[in-house]
Amino acid sequence: MNDSLRSAFAQAIATCLNRPVEDILAGIGVPADVKHGHLSFPCFGLSKELRKAPVAIALQLLEGVVAPEGCEILATGPYLNLKVLTSSLAKAIVAQAFRDGTVSTSGQSKTALVDYSSPNIGKELVYHHIRSTVIGASLCRLYKAAGWNVVAVNHLGDWGTQFGKLTLMFLREHGMDEAAARAALPSVNLQTLNRLYVGFKPAAEKEPELEDQAREWFRKIEANDALARACWERFVEATREELTRLYVDLDAHFDHYLGESFYEDKLTALVERLDKAGILEESEGAQVVKVGDDVPPCLIRKKDGSTLYATRDLAAATWRHEKFGFDRCLYVVDAGQSLHFRQVFRVLERLQDASASKCVHIPFGLVLGRTDDGGWAKTSTRMGGGTPLRDVMNAAIDRIRQIVAERNPDVPDAEGLSKALGLGALVFNELKSRRTSDSKFDLDLVLSFEGDTGPYVQYAYVRLCGILRKAGAVIAPEAARWELLCEPETEKLLVTLGKLPERVDLAVEQNEPSVLAQYCLEIAEAFHHFYSKHRVLEHEASPERLLLVEATRRILGRAMKLVGLTPVERM
Repeated sequence: MNDSLRSAFAQAIATCLNRPVEDILAGIGVPADVKHGHLSFPCFGLSKELRKAPVAIALQLLEGVVAPEGCEILATGPYLNLKVLTSSLAKAIVAQAFRDGTVSTSGQSKTALVDYSSPNIGKELVYHHIRSTVIGASLCRLYKAAGWNVVAVNHLGDWGTQFGKLTLMFLREHGMDEAAARAALPSVNLQTLNRLYVGFKPAAEKEPELEDQAREWFRKIEANDALARACWERFVEATREELTRLYVDLDAHFDHYLGESFYEDKLTALVERLDKAGILEESEGAQVVKVGDDVPPCLIRKKDGSTLYATRDLAAATWRHEKFGFDRCLYVVDAGQSLHFRQVFRVLERLQDASASKCVHIPFGLVLGRTDDGGWAKTSTRMGGGTPLRDVMNAAIDRIRQIVAERNPDVPDAEGLSKALGLGALVFNELKSRRTSDSKFDLDLVLSFEGDTGPYVQYAYVRLCGILRKAGAVIAPEAARWELLCEPETEKLLVTLGKLPERVDLAVEQNEPSVLAQYCLEIAEAFHHFYSKHRVLEHEASPERLLLVEATRRILGRAMKLVGLTPVERM
């Protein structure tokens, strides 16, 4: 139920009791069963003061509280409930469905910075990298739907000794000949870099001196050596080219690509600020900041003077707040980095930086794949393990393409449909459960058209579109006779459709896209139940039912887009 109705119910009770409306509003909730009403006020807290049983108080209020227009007051045991008449509910929900714009205004005038995906340059993304990308992309859409100004940032891992390793392996492959290496640079792609990265470890095991040589090449990158810098720039560019293609397919968008290298010239000032604040300490030749007895000190600078991820994350947080003035900064990074972020955030607190209270780690669980014995195990990129994300995306599209060819070979734009269904299935599988839960990946289950899957939700949308195509024109909401929509299944569907604003706000409050994924399933179930009970296309059907189908299509479509599912009209 919307806030205005909640406020009207609270005001009616407050007027009857002669109390401040704020006291009443805090106690209003939602009944567990819709048949008892849509809002509920418990009378237990009034029992001592009024010297009556809660049930008697509810009956007393039933006589004195004036129902808002289009509603009725009910007493259910110790609760005073508000029930919206189905006709009023239908009018309000359908009007909401036909309105465009943000779903909620709860985040108006606020800014959220979302740091997500953020892969390491030079490594091919494997399937488990999908989680940060789709969770972050969905959070961006949800925050925008709630009225927030959103800044999407990809904090690329584009700095560190791994680039010395890649440069060394690339040059060795070309006989350490600068001319040959420069000639080959334009043809470098992400697959090349992945091969070089995987090949370094076995090479270094045979030739341990390669570790020192790799560090020297990274030092040359830092010192702007022409060849080393040319290699680094091409490695970054080649990775970005493939990432961009992946992001387009996964509907992930970024306002800024600001890798770790962007903050290199800001690290000295940060360390000086830590020192001036009196919180930087020496520990065995390194520099650290102590962040509490329950957490290890945060390492800021190693013995050799080099900085770490934490140093760059601290510089990023302070710069981002100064640049964007965010009210909330989300770091969509796996749960394995929880200690790192506790350390970074506590350093910001000790530094009394303005960003400290606004930074939030958004952890998520692992991706589990099928084992040979039918169990589940963590996927891994170690030594090149794990299936490339692009390969899984292509496999999902190929499988759906076969299904579409078998079911409906004449469907328009079969290729676009296969892509929408295949990629949507992968995205929905990662968002349907709480993000802190491990995600289980089995392609056959993910692509199923039954159960809690993306194709199931998309099929519900297709079914809605099919009904509307057969029906032709839909009457205008202003012409509807809402009193004709009075069945329990209709009321349940209407109540479900009316939850979109509160579900968006809840998803933002909890930073939890699964709230919207589950809401999509809830709409689909409510519609299927309604459609199985009531005629929509036959002559006995009312035009109002068809209008309800159109409202369902609109609201389900919005919810799907917030999750990352593409609404398709034919299947």
